[in-house]
Amino acid sequence: MNLSGNHADIDKEVDLTDIRIFKQQYEANFRRLKYFGMQYIPDEEVVADLIQDVWLRIWERQEVFPNLVAFRAYLSQSLYHAILNHLKHARVETEYAGQAVSREPQEEEVTIRMIKAEVYQMVNAAFDDLPTACRQVYAASLSGKTQREIAEEFHITINTVKKHINNANHQLRRRLKDALLAVCHLLACPA
Repeated sequence: MNLSGNHADIDKEVDLTDIRIFKQQYEANFRRLKYFGMQYIPDEEVVADLIQDVWLRIWERQEVFPNLVAFRAYLSQSLYHAILNHLKHARVETEYAGQAVSREPQEEEVTIRMIKAEVYQMVNAAFDDLPTACRQVYAASLSGKTQREIAEEFHITINTVKKHINNANHQLRRRLKDALLAVCHLLACPA
């Protein structure tokens, strides 16, 4: 079950009473949730704790969701509310100490941040699915290395470097085109 993958998976039921599916969804969503949470709270440990709390509550409730979109919306909203509670608690503590805390984010900002987190996960998943040599060459290219430097580093020809970069571009375009459709589907569905 993966929003950036098969569109049929989007409509499948998500049964979190099955430990295997629960673990699979945890692993599939952790990076996206962490990215989302870090936009509000720049402390990685705090965000990881909040994510763990959300997953613990989900496990305790033993829910079955009608589809992947509904589950991911619920997951994002649960983390968002956990973040708000954390920020409110932090505000109370700092107000008590006589300091100011930033305002609560607006609903539109939250939606945009959720979409950014979703796209971030899709891009990372597509990149991770590239063949190893292709991914390494493409990463070196993205880091600003010239084709000649990449060829020397990996002991391959410049034509092979070009081939890997072209293959990566082609595969990423194909995967992310599907991901764009999934994001549009996500936006069209009410949370």
